[in-house]
Amino acid sequence: MRFSHVTQALIVCLVLLDAASPLSALSSPDADTDRLDQMIGQMILVGFPGITQGDQSVAAVHEQLAKGVIGGVVLYPENIRSPEQLKSLTAYLRDARSAPVPFIAVDQEGGKVQRLTPWNGHGDFPSAQSVGRNPSFSTQEAALKLYAEMAKELAEAGFNLNLGPVVDLDINPDNPVIGARQRSFGADPNTVTTLAHAFIAAHRDANIVTVAKHFPGHGSSRVDSHIALADVSETWREIELEPYRRLAKDGLLDAVMTGHLYHPRFSDGAKLPASLSGKAIRALRSKDWIGFQGVVISDDLEMGAVSDGYSLEERLIKAINAGTDIVIVSNVESQDTELGVKVHAIVADAVRDERISRARIEQAYGRIMLLKRRLAQKNLAGMTDRQ
Repeated sequence: MRFSHVTQALIVCLVLLDAASPLSALSSPDADTDRLDQMIGQMILVGFPGITQGDQSVAAVHEQLAKGVIGGVVLYPENIRSPEQLKSLTAYLRDARSAPVPFIAVDQEGGKVQRLTPWNGHGDFPSAQSVGRNPSFSTQEAALKLYAEMAKELAEAGFNLNLGPVVDLDINPDNPVIGARQRSFGADPNTVTTLAHAFIAAHRDANIVTVAKHFPGHGSSRVDSHIALADVSETWREIELEPYRRLAKDGLLDAVMTGHLYHPRFSDGAKLPASLSGKAIRALRSKDWIGFQGVVISDDLEMGAVSDGYSLEERLIKAINAGTDIVIVSNVESQDTELGVKVHAIVADAVRDERISRARIEQAYGRIMLLKRRLAQKNLAGMTDRQ
């Protein structure tokens, strides 16, 4: 990101977060600590147990949002029971803080990966594979109509961030996490890009941020990264970057998720996954590769690919130092009511003892605030984060 963009972002942050405070107060040590804590909070998305505001865990995460300890939440199937319950839950969480708006996120791809389903009173959407293979969706206009219905349902339910689309190429149909689960639009980058374009445009029209995933490409893997590190050293192909290149060129990437994938070209070494490697995110940022300057989001840091070899502290520090702007910790395994507080404390301590630089936090915060400003202004398509 150019310096002018960072400067602009930080000015926006001051206005949004401290509109009632004199700027002179920022010179005090307490104000400086508060500023750091606010910036770190925006970098954290967590899951949580519970379905209503009467649940202790829901009340706890509401308080964390209100205080800026976290910047948003991710909902999973266990949080969703019915349309009425879901709307009440998301409204309660969203109203915890008006500025900056919290991210209320969900995985809603269609097919086998959709959290809003007929089982909990919502619609049923086809998998990406079905869309890619169905002649009825061969045009961008037809796909746009389908995903407009999905985005409308998400918006009505109270979400403002969808952890999709998948832009992985279906290079290995036996891939247990992409191909076997029908999560890819196809093996042809033209098809994938066209349908991802429709997915993103439809969500932007509904004022929902999208997250393209899983960089640098999960479609060729032989392993499910939920379980173990996916080594794609021998299977990954250069063509897997093509959807990212085209979508970035067209200003259609709101955010990009890095995958728990190992390839020496995207690793800082010792089988370190792309999600924890600066080399991967530098490739994503580089004009010679993708040229994306927006928000980078980690895949869930509780997944087996990273949790088996690294402590939560190590995962968080490595991901942020690599250039990740927002870390996701699903909380599905731990079911910890205070997880957001713990994640925040780990990152804050790492900044204070210089294991993470403050400049890295400021850079991430600037990018997040630019995206949240677009969201607050209902202008996701109007201003891109391309350099």
